[in-house]
Order: sequence, then structure tokens, then C-alpha cells
Amino acid sequence: MEEQQRTDEKEWADNPRLNAWTATQAASFETCSPFDMGGWDLSVESLDELEDLLRGRFASYQDIKAAHGSQLVTLAAWYLGEVHIRHHGAQWQCQPEPDPHGLGHDQPYVTIPFDRADAYPPADDDPDQDGRPLTVPADELRALFLRGPDHHLRDTLTRYRPRG
Repeated sequence: MEEQQRTDEKEWADNPRLNAWTATQAASFETCSPFDMGGWDLSVESLDELEDLLRGRFASYQDIKAAHGSQLVTLAAWYLGEVHIRHHGAQWQCQPEPDPHGLGHDQPYVTIPFDRADAYPPADDDPDQDGRPLTVPADELRALFLRGPDHHLRDTLTRYRPRG
């Protein structure tokens, strides 16, 4: 089972669909307003600026959800994921083929590589699943407006503290 999980993860972490998406976002980042003004250093602190930008542009969950495929929201999701990667060793993963049932479970996400799963033991309430943190950045952007003003993008980084 562990060998199959490693094989699946390799495919989900390195596939044409994901590689094209991450390359497109990285290339677009420097030229997309407001990111083209500089100062975006992929630091944890810059997540506060990203949050301010999003809260300034969108008034509600419905507003940001409606802008789901826009360049701004897509790049903001990429940026959040890249901060997870650079500061906590996460990696991008994505289903190699779009979900044929359209259930929406095919967005790029970040998680800890399987090689480091031992640092994140399963939760007591779900012993069949490993305890690695998994973050869907696009979902976290929308969650800002559901969870309220006391929730912050930087809070998504706390899940990388190994349990145990």
C-alpha cells in the first residue's frame, strides 16, 4: 500500500496538467497588476498584504467565488501555495486529469511529501489517513470571507506543526 501511495503521489506531484498550471502562474505573476508593482517576496509577512488586497477587492464569499477563474484569484491562490512550499517544504499536487464528474476535487493543492509523513501522525479520529496537512489555496482565499476578520491567511501555516 505504501509503495502505491508513493507512486500515486509522484504522479500527482509531477504531471503535465500541474506543471503547466504552476509554470503559467509563475510566468504571469511578475506582469499581473497588482503583483507587478514589486514587494511580493513570498514571505510569511507578505500574506498579510495579500489578505488586505483580497479583502479590499472582494466584499463577500459570493464575490470572490464569482471571480474564481480570474487571473487575480488564481495568482493569489498560487502565491499562497508558494509561501507554504518555501517556508514549510510542502509541494504542489493535482489530479493528473480533470475530475470527469465535475465534483471540484481537482484544484491544485499543497501538502507535505509522503517521505515526511511520519512527522504528521494520523489524527485519533481518522487512523486510516496520514496526518499530513493539506491546503487547497483557492479554498482558503474564499474561506477568508466565511471565517470572518479574525481569520488570516497566515493561519493556514500553523497546520505544519508536527503533532506528537
